[in-house]
Amino acid sequence: MHDLDLHDDWMTSDFGITDLCGSYHNDWPLTAAGPVEHALAYWGPDTDPTGLVLILEDLIRLDRSPLTHAELDLLWQAPGDSLGGSPTFGGAPRAWLDQLLAALGPLAQTRGAEESLWTTPTTCMPNGTEPSAQERQRLAPQVLDLTGLLDGARASRQGESFTATRTAIESYASKVCPELAFRFLLHALDRFDCSLSTEDYSRLEEVGKGFRYGPYVVDAHRLVDPASSDVNRQQQK
Repeated sequence: MHDLDLHDDWMTSDFGITDLCGSYHNDWPLTAAGPVEHALAYWGPDTDPTGLVLILEDLIRLDRSPLTHAELDLLWQAPGDSLGGSPTFGGAPRAWLDQLLAALGPLAQTRGAEESLWTTPTTCMPNGTEPSAQERQRLAPQVLDLTGLLDGARASRQGESFTATRTAIESYASKVCPELAFRFLLHALDRFDCSLSTEDYSRLEEVGKGFRYGPYVVDAHRLVDPASSDVNRQQQK
């Protein structure tokens, strides 16, 4: 589990698997031979392995989770390119997760990270006993309540169903980890063009603070309805 005391500097903006998912813009094949090559290049020559450890922990939790193939597929799609640029699983999401683990694990090790940092993640839900696990468990009800914001979806792209994505996020929040589920939720709200009030945004921001996020994890998804506030999409630009 991400150590909230050690990793707070890396949680200023999006991180882990949601950050990687969102990096597959429609033109990524122009600079990489394949999706794994893109993932390897995404971290560039940086010698600090922390960013890689954060994504490897996410990958391990997803890979070992009790979620179905369909649910994993929906979670991966949530931060992905709405124009269809993100790589797809072809019905085998865990095979794709294993490919990423096989590629990024050795890269993290070459930068000095111990394999045990991601291969033996502590339990978060439902029975984690570590202080950081309990801290996240306390936020699980709020995360589950916030998934209701997806009901305000205004766009369903390429036949996608926000209800199935909501179910997948709720399943992950209840069975594995509400923190990563919350990051997927933020991206899903963006993907489905959900209309949020200033009160909705404040609720998201409070949960983000509870997870000790920096200022840009939640703020990057500020989708407040201009009809209810003068805060609008122009503030994201």
